[in-house]
Amino acid sequence: MGQTKKLRGHLKSPYAYYLMLPALLVYALLFVLPALSGLLLSFFNVKSFKLSTITFAGLENYATVLRNPYFSIAIKNTLLFAVVTTLGKVIFGMALALLVNQRFHGVNYMRTVFFLPAVLNNVAVGLVFRSMMHPSGLINQTLSAMGLDMLMHNWLTDAKIAIFSCAFVEIWKWTGYTMVIFLAGLQSIDKTYYEAAQLDGATYWQQLRSVTIPLIMPALNNAVVISVVGGLKVFDIVQSLTNGGPGNATSVFGTLIYSSFSSGSYGRGCAASMILTFFVLLIALPTNRFISRKEVEV
Repeated sequence: MGQTKKLRGHLKSPYAYYLMLPALLVYALLFVLPALSGLLLSFFNVKSFKLSTITFAGLENYATVLRNPYFSIAIKNTLLFAVVTTLGKVIFGMALALLVNQRFHGVNYMRTVFFLPAVLNNVAVGLVFRSMMHPSGLINQTLSAMGLDMLMHNWLTDAKIAIFSCAFVEIWKWTGYTMVIFLAGLQSIDKTYYEAAQLDGATYWQQLRSVTIPLIMPALNNAVVISVVGGLKVFDIVQSLTNGGPGNATSVFGTLIYSSFSSGSYGRGCAASMILTFFVLLIALPTNRFISRKEVEV
C-alpha cells in the first residue's frame, strides 16, 4: 500500500512531465507539423516547391475537389467499402475470438495463424490476390476443378463486384487483428459472471447475449472505430488490386487524393486530404460516442 502511494506521488511530480517532453516533441515533429503543413498548402496552388511558383488560391482547391465529377463516386465507394469491411471484420473477428478463447490443444498456434495476415505488407497482399482473382487465376481454377463453374467470376474486372472483391481482401487481412482486440476483451471478463449465469440455467447463446456482449462493449467500440477509420482511409489495397478500375468502379477517396498528387497538383491533393480528415472525424467520432453509451459499469 505504501509503495502504491509512493508511486502515485512520483507520477504527480512535475519531473514526470519533463520525461514526456521527448515523446511530445517527436509526436509534434512527425505528426502535428506535417498535418499543419498539409493544411497550409491546401490554400495554395503548388506545382513545385519553388517559392516563385507558389500562389495563394484560397478555397479554390477545395472547390475543385468538390466539383470533381468522380468525387461522388469516390464517396459512395468509400462508404460502401467502410461499411462492408467493418461488418466483416467485426463479425468474423468476434467469431474467431470466441473460438480461440477456448482451451484446447493447438489454440496458441491457431491464434498465430489467424493474426498472421495482419503483419503482411498491404501492397504485397494486394498483388498476390490480384493474381489469384485473375479470370484464369487460382480462385477460378479451384472453383472449376470442384465443378462450381457457376461461382466463377471476373472478380476484379466486373464493375458490379470489384469493390466487394477489394473488401474481401481487406477483411481477410485485418480480421485477425480485430480478433485480438475481442480476445483481450473476452479474457478480461470475470468468470464468476458465467458461473452465476449457468446457475440460473442460461444457455450458451443467452450468456453470449446477456453477459459477453455487454461486457466487451469497450473492445467492440475500439474494433468498430478502428475498422471504420481504416475503411474510410483505404488506398493501398484498392490501388494494388484494381488501380481504381474498372473505369471508376473501385475509385475511393484515397485514389482521388493519389491522382491529385501524381498529376503534380500538390495543393489540390492537400485539400482532398483535409476533406478526407474531416470526413473521417465526422463519422468516427459519433460512432465512438454512440457505442460508448452502450458500455456497462462493472
